[in-house]
Amino acid sequence: MTKLLFFILNILTAANVMAQQLPTDGPLTIDTALQNLGSRLLQGKQGSIVAIEPKTGNILALVSRDKVDDGVNRAISMEYSPGSTFKVAQTLEMVTEGTLTTDKTYPCHEGFYFNKVRIGCHPHKAPLALVQAIGQSCNSYFCKAFQEMIDNRKAYPTQFRALNRWAEYMRSFGLGRPLGVDLPNEAAGIVPDSANIRLTHRRWNGTTLMWVGMGQGEIHTTPLQLCNLAAVIANRGYYLTPHIHAATPDRPLAQKFTEKHIAMGSPKAYDIVVKGMRACVVNGTAASINTPGYAICGKTGTAENEGEDHSIFMAFAPMKEPRIAVAVYVENGGFGADLSAPLASLLIEQYLTGKLSPRSEKHAHQWASKTVKITPVEVPINFDDL
Repeated sequence: MTKLLFFILNILTAANVMAQQLPTDGPLTIDTALQNLGSRLLQGKQGSIVAIEPKTGNILALVSRDKVDDGVNRAISMEYSPGSTFKVAQTLEMVTEGTLTTDKTYPCHEGFYFNKVRIGCHPHKAPLALVQAIGQSCNSYFCKAFQEMIDNRKAYPTQFRALNRWAEYMRSFGLGRPLGVDLPNEAAGIVPDSANIRLTHRRWNGTTLMWVGMGQGEIHTTPLQLCNLAAVIANRGYYLTPHIHAATPDRPLAQKFTEKHIAMGSPKAYDIVVKGMRACVVNGTAASINTPGYAICGKTGTAENEGEDHSIFMAFAPMKEPRIAVAVYVENGGFGADLSAPLASLLIEQYLTGKLSPRSEKHAHQWASKTVKITPVEVPINFDDL
């Protein structure tokens, strides 16, 4: 009897969470089974889950859980460092602009030193070419590539032009500005350009900003923006504004939700990023979620702060003809591969197959039972002090 009561209370709690977060003014694009699974997986944790249908912009799941009762929808209103998930956006820009080639390598000895401070990287074979650098999420590679891009005077006459050109790409991906989702209080995120960098740095160059190369420092995104970035890559260069309200005969979608937004980036760059994200799942940092049933393309991320690191994962699947893009962000959850990636893989399985296998159901129960201790106040690392 006690177990039955506990089970009913869990269902009612999940339903209450959904009712608090989702609109009630008409039919929604939400996949109920996916939404329920996401809410279940985030029990005992603080963070959010977003899932989008890439071809339409339909929001399939939007889950936000908090343990501090601040009433914030973390999926659309919280701005975080994207961590290493951001390396795919860097690749799109640098390959298209010609400042990075697929055969370029950089040394990595589990990180590198800068101003007597060690910038760490997990153990992996090195040096790596670009596709495997994405798959293995090499911090040394992307910090140095970004630094060299900003300081490349053959490609750009000044560091101001280099940064502003880079910012154009990022905004074309839907970063650094509200996407226009049909929900209130959407945050814009932060994409630095020369105007706002000069407000905080009297003198600067690529070395000053190289933290941005690995998704730290001056760059901030929302989980919705990360999921939309995965949709951009899934579509090989475009997105539709994410929306949660479904069209009806008497209330069609507004034009802004049916127009394609063309992102910058060459077909070659998108092909490289897709291969890198696939390598991440096949033999890279997210190899634990690889499955023979369908090809997942993903990117792990770990955002550093003064407390336990944030766990991040973005993905789309299948690799060909993608049907779902997902972003999972768990505050203080540790490495992206250890927590957010397994959660995302369960969501993808649920959507693509219509159910979880008995083995996956067992894993879902284990992850739902996992509690993550939250740092009371997030204090981002001041990278300028390093």
